[in-house]
Amino acid sequence: MRTDELLGRFASVRISEVISESKKCRTLYFDMMHPLSFSAGQFLMVWVPGIDEVPMSISNWAPSRVGITVLNIGEATQALISKAPGDWIGVRGPFGKPFDIKCNNALVVGGGVGMAPLRPLVYRLLEAGAGITLLIAAKTKDDLIFYREFYELNSKALTLITTTDDGSSGYRGLATEGVTELVDVTQFDTLYTCGPEMMMAGLQKIAMKAGIGFQASLERFMKCGCGLCGTCAMDPTGDLVCLDGPVFTGKQLEKLSDFGKYYRDQVGSKKKF
Repeated sequence: MRTDELLGRFASVRISEVISESKKCRTLYFDMMHPLSFSAGQFLMVWVPGIDEVPMSISNWAPSRVGITVLNIGEATQALISKAPGDWIGVRGPFGKPFDIKCNNALVVGGGVGMAPLRPLVYRLLEAGAGITLLIAAKTKDDLIFYREFYELNSKALTLITTTDDGSSGYRGLATEGVTELVDVTQFDTLYTCGPEMMMAGLQKIAMKAGIGFQASLERFMKCGCGLCGTCAMDPTGDLVCLDGPVFTGKQLEKLSDFGKYYRDQVGSKKKF
């Protein structure tokens, strides 16, 4: 494969709309002149002129109208959420392995901005005729992402639950505590999740114990998004989150000693979560 094909088609796009999801989180919408195929769980490499290029999960694909949901955690994301309609950014992709949507009864668990790649997943599962229990978790009710959208969807196939650390919405406690209660009373085929890695590691243990299929979308530092730089490698297998993920199954995660324990910084040094 040629390098330019591996890197993906680069496009300059103009932001058409910015929607505030919470105090620190916004969704940026833009139109693609050349619509590309997309599967739920894939991501884009987003170039912020003069700042950096960073991976961002796709939270909306219509297919020409694309959305990325950004949480302010650093210089690049601060610059992104400061963008306004009419501003330009650059994108490459989509990249990565998506979710497998072959499922009859799904439990979808999103923590914070981890709801971004799960948003299109929920719609794909509904289109495929699956029953869905969607658990949105956050520190407080003001941090719940896409709650109102799914609440107003009013689909008979969708059950919406919330958990908050402070009890301001739904179940008071961690997402893992809410899921423990759910799997005791309902038989799910697959648990899909994205969010803080410690949360996902806890959910994996619950799913494995209950005999439920498990798929998680991981986040790692990436410079290229297409397997060239190796900064997103996982020990001990060498799996690359950008190519072999970002979605991994429970069986794959069992082989990764890094999962739920370590991540790598910009220079590749291991750090504990």
